[in-house]
Amino acid sequence: MSKLIPQEYDEVILKTGEEVCLMDQLDETHFLPDYGVETPEQEEKTMAMIPISIDDIEKVIRRPKRVR
Repeated sequence: MSKLIPQEYDEVILKTGEEVCLMDQLDETHFLPDYGVETPEQEEKTMAMIPISIDDIEKVIRRPKRVR
């Protein structure tokens, strides 16, 4: 099975072990992550809107079905 290349709206696991959703793809290798809002720490990270690199991503765990 080939490794999925991260895309906008995928849910991924970062190399830090955190699970995030890739909300906006900024360029070929950078995304704005959504860490969630279950804890104040998650909400703070999400609201900071600090881009992550494709190199920060361990693997894609879920990809939404695309509607055409």
